[in-house]
Amino acid sequence: MQTSPTTGTALLAASLLVALGASGASAGPIELLPHRAAYRVTLADSGRAGAVTSVQGGLVLEWRAECEGWISNQRLGFVAATAGGPGFTYDVRFTSWESRDNTRLRFSVKSFDDGKPLEEYRGQAALEGPGGKGVALFALPEESRLELPPGTIFPTEHVKRLIAAAEAGERMVTHSVFDGSGKDALSTVSAVIGAPREVDGNPLWPVRLAYFGAGRNDATPDFAIGFELDRRGVLHDITLDYGEFVLKGRLDRLEPLPKPDCR
Repeated sequence: MQTSPTTGTALLAASLLVALGASGASAGPIELLPHRAAYRVTLADSGRAGAVTSVQGGLVLEWRAECEGWISNQRLGFVAATAGGPGFTYDVRFTSWESRDNTRLRFSVKSFDDGKPLEEYRGQAALEGPGGKGVALFALPEESRLELPPGTIFPTEHVKRLIAAAEAGERMVTHSVFDGSGKDALSTVSAVIGAPREVDGNPLWPVRLAYFGAGRNDATPDFAIGFELDRRGVLHDITLDYGEFVLKGRLDRLEPLPKPDCR
């Protein structure tokens, strides 16, 4: 499994978008928290080749609720040292907006390699309705169109279904997800949900998401994300598996954000 940090962070940003207002998807009341979370990023595993020897950086996940939808602003930056060669720096930024009815999505992702622009994707997508087909229109890096098959869902709806599955005790669920992360943004996402552990009386579910390109049949995912999810939508112990190396993010600071007054 090999992928770039650009792809990984875009998938992280989209797939872990907090499902604010998802309380109706679960068996009990859930008070999900609009927030800004800062994580300290280090190297968890240098991979089989051992080319990356250390990583120091940070990840910020900001989730805001508005009356019309949800806004996600996220950034990953790190400096990596390598064995027998020069190190490198990386910076990737992802922004998305999803409508309250989960049928419209706007997205933008930019990445920088050693301070120089590397990739940029921007566009919007829409579904005909829940469970219906749709279309994604890219404005950058060039104008293009991607047909979305029936059953495609966007990131917030995906997380709603993960929460509902966790509450119901399900251990594996699979969905077709479009997240706007790049040219291969339509994926089959398989989620494995572990038994929760209790922290201060609240469940904390271990979740692992494996991403497969749409239409692929092999068993090796393009990318994998691991995290622990609490009932407020806060993520703990994030793991980004790039195949060539693995990063871990430890929650360092959590700042609640205000909720909108939509009366």
